[in-house]
Amino acid sequence: MKPLVSVIVTAYNRAGTIRRTLESILMQTYYNIEVIVVDDGSTDNTNEVLAQIKDQRIRIIKHPVNKGVTAAKNTGLNNIKGEWFVSVDSDDEIIPEAIETLLNIPLTVDCTVTAIDSGAFDTEANSLSEQGLKSDGYVSDATIIKNCNGDVWGMTKTCLIGTDRLNEDLPGWEDTLWYKVNARANRYYIHKKLHIYHTEGDDRISKKKFPLHINAKTYKAVLSEQFFLDQIRLHNSSRYIKHCIKGTLYLTATGDKITAR
Repeated sequence: MKPLVSVIVTAYNRAGTIRRTLESILMQTYYNIEVIVVDDGSTDNTNEVLAQIKDQRIRIIKHPVNKGVTAAKNTGLNNIKGEWFVSVDSDDEIIPEAIETLLNIPLTVDCTVTAIDSGAFDTEANSLSEQGLKSDGYVSDATIIKNCNGDVWGMTKTCLIGTDRLNEDLPGWEDTLWYKVNARANRYYIHKKLHIYHTEGDDRISKKKFPLHINAKTYKAVLSEQFFLDQIRLHNSSRYIKHCIKGTLYLTATGDKITAR
């Protein structure tokens, strides 16, 4: 029997886009999936839209109040039943053969592969988001940290995640988790557009500008992610230095000179 793939979709006030996202998932050529929709306390009519989509493969989990996208993704991770999992943001979409294409690598090419990435098409840039990877092949964690400078989309074997979860004090810093996963994974990259990354929205975390005290709080929280810091210091020293400089400036500016040291 083909393995079950869990698809995590987190949503907060996504009534206008979540149907497009879910339809792209439900129309996959690979059928054996479960779709875990985490409604993160939406106050619009997201619930009504979800109720209109009838498919036994969908499970809906509701947060009574908005907890933030990172907490919502952790709820999704906590409820995975599949041997493999992927995540799709509720304003993005995937092409019909996306899951089948990814899963084809461990099923027919190399059974030792435990994570597969692919290109993510940026709708604003009109190109693949990731510019550092140019062809199919195995990708080491060192290569990802040193050379990758954009977003990819992919599938991970559930056993790799273990008890690790996203740091809810660090929204938008998902690498703090994925670098741990990468250290355990045999990762393969497919240089194809399988995911459509709708960057035209203004409410994406990557586009938000945070006040000084929030930035200072974020960099203070980064100090708890020692593995992440050790990895970028080892494999991408310029990036490490930039983080150190930013953290020092934000913390000093908010009066936290002790942490800034």
